[in-house]
Amino acid sequence: LARLQPGESVLIHAAGGGVGSAAVQLAHAAGAQVFATAGGDKHDAVRGFGADVVVDHRSEDFAAVVAEKTGGQGVDVVIDFIGAPYLERNVRSLAVGGRMVAVGLLGGAQGATLPMDAVLYRHLQIFGTVMKSRPPEVKQAMVQRFAQRWLPALADGTIRPVIDRTYPLAEAAKAHQRMESGASIGKILLLPGQADR
Repeated sequence: LARLQPGESVLIHAAGGGVGSAAVQLAHAAGAQVFATAGGDKHDAVRGFGADVVVDHRSEDFAAVVAEKTGGQGVDVVIDFIGAPYLERNVRSLAVGGRMVAVGLLGGAQGATLPMDAVLYRHLQIFGTVMKSRPPEVKQAMVQRFAQRWLPALADGTIRPVIDRTYPLAEAAKAHQRMESGASIGKILLLPGQADR
């Protein structure tokens, strides 16, 4: 949806998570300048995924960092997993003609403020999408396009799945506790018949 091009800049939130870590790798492999938000304890990992600038979402204002690092121009694309708490700053972080893709609501949907002046005068585009609400044939087509574009990069290791930890299925509650703690980097897998790693 964002149509990210080589040489463009992108801000990716929740970059230490499973989907965020993949987004950082894909944007880096596409030749973009990558700004990312993550907790301070995840910064090294996020840089390792390909982020050029990592912002601590707990102690820094990502919009101020983006403005400073881009000379006030903003980024071309924002990929947002957070939702309402970030909406206004996301929009104000976009460059003229910028695109924002909302793909999650980790911070909730209520209380969002949309700065219409920025949307109108800066010719911004805002998209929203989730896979689960798409028809099966659309999901299949998206998976096929992704595989065609990115399977070689997966095969040669340019991009890789980030697995934080695996748990046997019997320890699903323990896996859920790890996820809720916010300490994980990447995905947590439940495996039937496997020992904890």
